[in-house]
Amino acid sequence: MSDQTYLDYNATAPLRPEAFELMSALMAAPHNASSVHGLGRAGRLAVEKAREQVAVLAGVPSTQVIFNSGATEANNTVIRYFRKDGPVLVSAIEHPSVLEAADDLIRIPVETNGVVDLNALEALLSEHKPALVSVMMVNNETGVIQPIAEISALAKKYGAMLHCDGVQAAGRIPINMAELGIDFLSLSAHKIGGPQGVGALVLGLCGITPSLLHGGGQEKSARAGTENVAGIAGFGVAAELASIEDYQNLAHLRDEMEARLREISPEIIIHGQNAPRVAGTSMLSLPGVKSETMLMALDLDGVAISNGSACSSGTVKTSHVLKAMGAADEVAGSALRISMGWNTSPEDIECFLAGWEKLYARLQDKVRAHA
Repeated sequence: MSDQTYLDYNATAPLRPEAFELMSALMAAPHNASSVHGLGRAGRLAVEKAREQVAVLAGVPSTQVIFNSGATEANNTVIRYFRKDGPVLVSAIEHPSVLEAADDLIRIPVETNGVVDLNALEALLSEHKPALVSVMMVNNETGVIQPIAEISALAKKYGAMLHCDGVQAAGRIPINMAELGIDFLSLSAHKIGGPQGVGALVLGLCGITPSLLHGGGQEKSARAGTENVAGIAGFGVAAELASIEDYQNLAHLRDEMEARLREISPEIIIHGQNAPRVAGTSMLSLPGVKSETMLMALDLDGVAISNGSACSSGTVKTSHVLKAMGAADEVAGSALRISMGWNTSPEDIECFLAGWEKLYARLQDKVRAHA
């Protein structure tokens, strides 16, 4: 990893050394987990061990884990499967891989704090009688935690199943699919220190197995395509190492950082601060200054952060999440996201704050004039 201070874990986390070591060893040989010879059987053992490790992360038996290329595939698999059976409700703050999985999805509004409006959800459920409701467990931009158990209860009341994008929840908050009433859960390895391009669709107890790719018997015929043995094994290691306790310890770093940010720049707005949030995510706006201006300045100062979802290659877009939360254009257009993870240190936060103080000193006249 470079010398740059990295605070963009919600986009992708650095690969854990333990995952890299195991993956390197497995990639040194041709492990096709569908082959019956010795190398194939060794590959199968690695995949099944990882299945057990990821299952613990989701709170399910290992038989309910289907490996794939990541949460984007999982989200599309579930949304497209159910869209043929009837309306699908999705929250207005979902990742684009949910929002753009079909053309006619019905959006559930959120409150100004970023939490799904449960009254609006029930009204939509009553009106549309959907086959599926899809609400992410934790928002990737604000870190706001959704009331999944309550959402599930409402969905079940009207005969709908519940899908959750769990990418930003895994390893951050406890997940038990049965207790929460989740029927389908999407996961990605690279958010918790595993490799990119690997993930899982985890099934609940509904007895339905949506599939998107056909043409092979892999993953019990649920997901065609030769398994990425090394990547899956790396996912398993990362899942085993993902410590909710360690992640929650980041809350004091975030709180201290936000307090310092308010001291340095009193005009900042911190989004979702009045709702439950995961420990390592902070999204803020400095009205009057465009996101890209601040991102480039901090990048030149050796600090890597983002302005939200890393879904469009090389682009900086106004946050649809903040717009859904009712933010004005100038607020949504000045948003920055700081996200921490398994390798974040107090020194990283100090580097960011030092860069921010220099940046604000250059911009304060413009910010104050805007205010």
